[in-house]
Amino acid sequence: MTIEKSRFNSEAAPQSCVTQKIIPQAVEGDISVIRFGGIKVRIVNMGGDPWFIAKDVCAALEIVDHKVPMRRLNDNEKEGYSIPTLGGIQTMTIVSESGFYKLIARSRKASIPGTAANRFSEWVFGEVIPSIRKTGSYGVPFAFLNDHSKRKAAYDKKASKRGKDLQACKGEKSRLFAEEAELWRKYQPQLPEVH
Repeated sequence: MTIEKSRFNSEAAPQSCVTQKIIPQAVEGDISVIRFGGIKVRIVNMGGDPWFIAKDVCAALEIVDHKVPMRRLNDNEKEGYSIPTLGGIQTMTIVSESGFYKLIARSRKASIPGTAANRFSEWVFGEVIPSIRKTGSYGVPFAFLNDHSKRKAAYDKKASKRGKDLQACKGEKSRLFAEEAELWRKYQPQLPEVH
């Protein structure tokens, strides 16, 4: 808040001074995805450096509320960023490489052998980080994954409709068999039981 002198009198009047921060936006080609144990961790290429989606990293480290460890990172290790998702553009917190290392190092579960967080940290330090350092990326580029996800969703929708149609056909078939049996019983009761 700034204090500015009022033009109507000589007293200082508090004026709120709101500065709006511009949130950068990633394009699909800037995002790659790594998978570990059913968990996707998205990585944003920001100026040639890897930045990690905080919520994804915390899920891999078995941290329930991703906002808590974010408060412990320095301001230069975290950033708001607009990320394209299937639901549209969403603002998410991303963490720098040093912030990523700190999250793993500070995670209690990452140091306990046998936990998913421990396996994740071993995998990150043994495979992912060396690959990012050598090639600039690791995992499936987001644009390919997004295209695949859209095609899979269309397939699932079509398969679901066909499954519902099949169930409806089975019900109709049962009703027709029952109707046929009733007709035989009604009009020719002397015949042996049908179906």
